[in-house]
Amino acid sequence: MTTVQLNAALHRELSYIVTDETMMKRALQSLRKIRRERRAEQLQQGDSAEQVKKSLKRAFKEFKLVQEGKIEAKPIEELLNEVGIK
Repeated sequence: MTTVQLNAALHRELSYIVTDETMMKRALQSLRKIRRERRAEQLQQGDSAEQVKKSLKRAFKEFKLVQEGKIEAKPIEELLNEVGIK
């Protein structure tokens, strides 16, 4: 499957559960667990200089969008969860 197909399939599946709060919470928990596991794998493998550069570039782009009011900033708790700090 291509990225576009995967994205469409993901959105289709989410549309089926969007009205069920319990299912949405479970889906969110599962996605967060997958993200944490992936992040842990990346940390164990060590990020290359290129990966660090890409991450910083993405972070600065997001920061600029927040400053421009085009996207909302994430709550600090969510950011800490993303990097595995609780």
